[in-house]
Amino acid sequence: MKKKKQKASVAEKIMKVVDKRPKTAEEIKKELKDRFGHNEKPEDIRVNLLYLLRREKIKRKKENKIYKYHI
Repeated sequence: MKKKKQKASVAEKIMKVVDKRPKTAEEIKKELKDRFGHNEKPEDIRVNLLYLLRREKIKRKKENKIYKYHI
């Protein structure tokens, strides 16, 4: 019997595009679409960014009322 490969979570997908350069949630969404063809909902991106932030996998800083996320 074949084992089913589990789908990558939105958080795992986000970790593939977050790097040292700070990015907004919209930039992360666009990069996921451009690089991997993943079309995630903006609210899913934001929820998972908070999830990663709270687990200290990523950091964020505020620039002119907009949060930017980075490693």
